[in-house]
Amino acid sequence: MEALEDFEDILRFERLPRWIKEDQRLRRLRQVFEGYPSYPSNSPIPSYLSVKAVCEALGGLEGKDGIEAVINYLIDLLVRSGYLLDRQINAVEEKHRREGGYNENLLKKRLQYKKSSMF
Repeated sequence: MEALEDFEDILRFERLPRWIKEDQRLRRLRQVFEGYPSYPSNSPIPSYLSVKAVCEALGGLEGKDGIEAVINYLIDLLVRSGYLLDRQINAVEEKHRREGGYNENLLKKRLQYKKSSMF
């Protein structure tokens, strides 16, 4: 969340607006970046993900408008990833509550083994 605060500071410093999650520009950015398969980090960036292509997808952005788009998209990614991380943490906690933890399960198996080997 520290990165989120940093990006919000940049928007304030540059006097740029923070887009709401339903903003059409943000939806277009999601389509451009998330509509294609991911590539290994050592491969070249496909041409359809170039800065030029992204700016064209948003109607020819440049300068401060480009900074606004990038910062708002990064904020959106941080918010969505935070939401998904919270859901994952909650699911792991629920599973632990229902099924027990790793050490608990090892102890159960050990006790079962000891019980079965006594007879």
